[in-house]
Amino acid sequence: MKPMKIFAACLTAAAAAFVTSCNDWLDLAPIDYYGSEGYWKNEAHATGYIDGLHNHLRAHQFTHVTTFGDLRGGLYKTAVAVDGSALSYGDIITQSFDADHPGVSNFANIYGRITNCNLFIARVEDNPDYPIDAARKNFYLGIVHGLRAFYYFDLYRIYGWAPIRTGVEVIDGELDPNKLYVERSAPSVVAKQIEDDIEASLNFFGNVNDFDPYGFGYKHHWSKAATECLAADFYLWQAKVTTGDHTATGPGGSDLAKAKQHLQSLERNYGLALEPSFANVFSTGNKTNDEVIFALFYDENEATNNNGIWLCQNNAEVCGAGYDEDGERITTEYFTEKFTSFNRQDIEYKVDMLLQYDMEDSRRLATFFPVYKKGVAGDGEDPDRLYLRGSLVQKNIGHVSSTSGQRVFDGDIILYRLAWVYLSLAEVANMEGDNASVQHYVNLVRERAYGADWNEQKYGYSPSDFKTNELAILMERTKEFVQEGFRWYDLRRMKTSPTGGPETALVFSKEAAIEAGLLGKADGTAADGTPTLLGYKLTPESSWRAALTSSEDYKVLWPLDKSLLNNEPVLTQTPGY
Repeated sequence: MKPMKIFAACLTAAAAAFVTSCNDWLDLAPIDYYGSEGYWKNEAHATGYIDGLHNHLRAHQFTHVTTFGDLRGGLYKTAVAVDGSALSYGDIITQSFDADHPGVSNFANIYGRITNCNLFIARVEDNPDYPIDAARKNFYLGIVHGLRAFYYFDLYRIYGWAPIRTGVEVIDGELDPNKLYVERSAPSVVAKQIEDDIEASLNFFGNVNDFDPYGFGYKHHWSKAATECLAADFYLWQAKVTTGDHTATGPGGSDLAKAKQHLQSLERNYGLALEPSFANVFSTGNKTNDEVIFALFYDENEATNNNGIWLCQNNAEVCGAGYDEDGERITTEYFTEKFTSFNRQDIEYKVDMLLQYDMEDSRRLATFFPVYKKGVAGDGEDPDRLYLRGSLVQKNIGHVSSTSGQRVFDGDIILYRLAWVYLSLAEVANMEGDNASVQHYVNLVRERAYGADWNEQKYGYSPSDFKTNELAILMERTKEFVQEGFRWYDLRRMKTSPTGGPETALVFSKEAAIEAGLLGKADGTAADGTPTLLGYKLTPESSWRAALTSSEDYKVLWPLDKSLLNNEPVLTQTPGY
């Protein structure tokens, strides 16, 4: 019998992870045998492998940030973009999931990445005689355990129940199917694995708060600060989200206290500071600035990111026919510059997202480029009026090369930054009933956004009851982190009651919808939006396969694809699908 499919690609994946980063490996034994005696001989091998693990993480970033973290957040249009292109990812955006439309397949290939981490642990941590400096070894193991926790946290939030694999049986030639096939573990077991790796990572890092003691690239490789971000993210999730046999521990539990501890450490111990200018956080000339905690490296001469899919690139025929907010024909370099090739726009935010910002909020035009059209009398429109046609992302879109004259998408993908710490501290404070801290942390972020226009009485947040605060923090996060992969997870984690059950998650709230409050009713009151998922009704059972009776509550988790289920006899489908 063949080994488990989700690990079948591990040899190729792990080889690819390090073969790209070290030329002297060409003199080693064939890379197919990296798991045996042909590799793992010296410190340079371990160092090269660490570099390769980050290359593999970078290859996962679009799935982690956009597919998992953003597309399901109720922010995106479907059907046709402003440039006339057919938009992509419709099944995910509209929550149209089943085994035939799983969103991603094969556990998003995360297990190959996990096995790469397992291999380093097996060859370096489990070998006390491995020839490497002890301090460097500990730092590397802090990285690897942090990365493995990061991947399992993705699996936990996406699937709830997930196989646990911490060994390298496939690489070492194990053929016994009873050892290779792995069932999905309960959420509490997956959570324990994440927690164990987080604690191991922090223990290995010890007192080393330096982002880059071994010259990998400042803030471009995992660090103790990155593990503390992940720890805060994980423990806040555990405090607020119920998944299967894990019940949210609530405002008085140890999980919330741990989240706060790590967030306060990030605030105080790493020399971080907000950039004065929001736009400058993402400038290619200001990488790894004081606000950044961990970012994935891109460069004109090394690798470029996926952010071109947000741009209107059919500029000559469609976008160039638009108008700016002053009623002038758009002639800016955003539309007229050359691209290396035509690449249609795949993703576009709803105009409702643009309308969330005050005109004085610097994030508005640092994030979006509004496109208007003039009214057409024959269509019942006022020909002297501009109508908002769409909003295009202009955040983190790289730069125009002085060499080629073409746009290069070389902005770093920032996974954690200080503004995230502040708004997470606001969320913790709301759970604690600490309105003064809610106000403090939300307004730290708002003050930077408004810059010279900042007026706390006019633009500052005045705290209220728990639900009002939670919705305000959600909206602040949504405006701050466009394109950064937090919206779907925020909707799932944030709640209308600090002690409420799963049914109080904002993913089921009409008030959390991006359209809420923007369209007025006839009586002058604000209209409700459509919740991201409809309804929550759970009939409890002792089995983890509880009877799900509403139409969409089961969709907080993702289904497994049919191919995986057909090939792996021990795997069962996610409840509800």
